[in-house]
Amino acid sequence: MDGIDDADCNSEEETRGKSASGRSSSKRTRAAEVHNMSEKRRRQRINEKMKALQKLIPNSNKTDKASMLDEAIEYLKQLQLQVQVGVNR
Repeated sequence: MDGIDDADCNSEEETRGKSASGRSSSKRTRAAEVHNMSEKRRRQRINEKMKALQKLIPNSNKTDKASMLDEAIEYLKQLQLQVQVGVNR
């Protein structure tokens, strides 16, 4: 009817399918690269914030994150108690 027969449509679909699968692989690779870079930036920001937090905690010498966070929690609890005592005076 339109001058396009079924053979033309099939070959066009096959061509699109082949190029799409080739692009799909490179898209996945690109997406993985973007994800890896995003994850690297996230880790860098966490490490920077952990260092900044460590500087705020007196006598902090812990290097692993869990211990550092434990120290920060304990220090903040102490500060809260000091504030409560100061308010109640």
